[in-house]
Amino acid sequence: MTDYTPLHLDWPGCLNVRDLGGLPLTGGGTVRERALVRSESPGFLTDDGVAAATAYGLSRIIDLRRPAEIEEWPSRLAGLPAHLHLPVQMAEDPVEGPWVTLYAGLLDRRPELFARAVAAVADAPEGPVLVHCAAGKDRTGLVVALALSLVGADLDALADDYELTNQRLAPRYAERFAAADESVPGREIPPTRHVILGALEHLRTRHGSIEAYLTHGGLTPGHVRALRTRLTAPTPR
Repeated sequence: MTDYTPLHLDWPGCLNVRDLGGLPLTGGGTVRERALVRSESPGFLTDDGVAAATAYGLSRIIDLRRPAEIEEWPSRLAGLPAHLHLPVQMAEDPVEGPWVTLYAGLLDRRPELFARAVAAVADAPEGPVLVHCAAGKDRTGLVVALALSLVGADLDALADDYELTNQRLAPRYAERFAAADESVPGREIPPTRHVILGALEHLRTRHGSIEAYLTHGGLTPGHVRALRTRLTAPTPR
């Protein structure tokens, strides 16, 4: 565990929005503020939430959901010029199963989609980039973890941030489970920090490094340099 506390953003309607600025990097330094934001679906935003998100000056909005999800639950930010739909999961991909197995399988099947999503963070115009899926937990957690890993994020801090989603979404899940006749099989226990750390270790074991995995998917050295410039806070003089 670390002392790092992500900046929670008050975008009414959404519970799980945070700016990752200040997240510590291995060897010193931090992630730049107003560079990378993560959230659940903007479909939850109220009118005030849309106004708050718009006022944050987002330069790119990366929606990782499948087309069917977007059709059923449209994003309230989809009309903005900054919006991109970049799914990392295809319709035929499994959506249920043990957490670590589910993450590893998704990464193994879709390196080109994950590389494309990370590249979209790297080459976005200047300003905050929002990455989201439905809950802001699994697909968002993976893309954010890949991007942060490339800039040398402290693994404990990365895992702390990943697990924080459970706390943020607890009120919504409690309400849903109370209203449902049955719980979702296999999902009663939310994923903990070992899940994201296990997914990253799986890539290192299989590919040698996170960068090698993403390079296999099409990420270029230019993307890596741009991402590090974008996400690394300037060193105080």
